[in-house]
Amino acid sequence: MDYIDGIGNAFKKYIGKNSVKKLQESINQKPMILIAGDQLTGKSTQAKNLAEAFNGTFHSVGNLFREVAAKRGITVAEQAKLLLTERGIDVEIDYKTCEMISGKDIETEIGVIEGRQPAYMGSFMQNLGKKNIVRIYFQCSIRDQALRFLRREIGEDAYQKGLKSVPNVNYENLESLREEIINLQLDDGHDVIEKFVENQNRDGDDRARYSSLYGFDYGNLSGYDIVVNTSNKEADQVFTEVVNELEKFGFKIN
Repeated sequence: MDYIDGIGNAFKKYIGKNSVKKLQESINQKPMILIAGDQLTGKSTQAKNLAEAFNGTFHSVGNLFREVAAKRGITVAEQAKLLLTERGIDVEIDYKTCEMISGKDIETEIGVIEGRQPAYMGSFMQNLGKKNIVRIYFQCSIRDQALRFLRREIGEDAYQKGLKSVPNVNYENLESLREEIINLQLDDGHDVIEKFVENQNRDGDDRARYSSLYGFDYGNLSGYDIVVNTSNKEADQVFTEVVNELEKFGFKIN
């Protein structure tokens, strides 16, 4: 796994030459559930629900991003624009993610971490000796992501209209889906779908950036122990499915 070396080298370059050794020394063996996934798959909700069900501690990599921005005295939007030129921002956040995965600051018996890259950082920590890690990826169809985006940005009525009118097929590209959403003739529908497309493109940019920096694509499903498709499923259905899968790895709700 060449990306393991890529992560280690980046940490030594941007954090410090002893940074990897410090991570290794901080490891305890508290179990960790690491969650990533496509946009609008419900991964944040499921992560919080799992932390509550297991009486564990929930952490969001998104919160780390906001904390780093605040420390720099800039807004989240300003920091996002700097990511392409200041590679050290990603590395700082990823190093802090690895510190959380180590378990050193987890006061409960289990930790749940949600974000885009924690699973691959978990693989790095496993290479340093961390055990009891399960990596989960949530995915759903691009159609479901778009409809959930409508519900978030416009409301339930828009979601229900899309559910009935947008064909439930595999869309090969965003352009064909965009036309279907525009044809719904929703108030603000055109602006909302353009915002959705922008978010999807940003996700592609993020994946390319991580590939360049470390050598991995966090959308590569081979890096996960459990893959859950949330398409056409309610949150409680997904939660039950995840809990059942976790039991196979020895994670059981008391």
